[in-house]
Amino acid sequence: MNASLIKFLLVTLVFAGGIGALVYALSGPGPANEKGTSAEQEEHFLSDIRKADSLHIKLKKTDPNEQASDFSALRFQQEEAIGRMETGYKADTLFRSLAQLTGRNYSKLLGTVSVQATDRQSKAETKEQLTDQVATLKTDIQSLETQLMLKQSSLESMRAIKASQQ
Repeated sequence: MNASLIKFLLVTLVFAGGIGALVYALSGPGPANEKGTSAEQEEHFLSDIRKADSLHIKLKKTDPNEQASDFSALRFQQEEAIGRMETGYKADTLFRSLAQLTGRNYSKLLGTVSVQATDRQSKAETKEQLTDQVATLKTDIQSLETQLMLKQSSLESMRAIKASQQ
């Protein structure tokens, strides 16, 4: 290789390293209050996850029509746990992002459970309405059968009267 090319590469390397060191020194290692994730924070996060999981399972099994107070209490506890996940951690950026994403996912699951509960409720109401309609139709059918039998009996008596007159 040519000596001037080697000198050029060395000067370029030193110059680029100097710029990199200057940028690092100016930006610093980050804010002093973000120290990273402690074991206590991780355990707290994992307990929040376990609580959100168990509440989600209970919430799915609770019928909002028959157990309305239990359903709303579980929903409130779930929203509380989700809120803690979304805002409650002051650790490093990655951990906070993970906690917020987890909270948003549980929030979406909570919305899905609410939609399912509403769907169950509307299905129950529809079933009740259809049962009432069937009962009304049965009553109408019995009434029509009674009217038909009365008309047949009236027709038979008219035939009997006509036959006796001839």
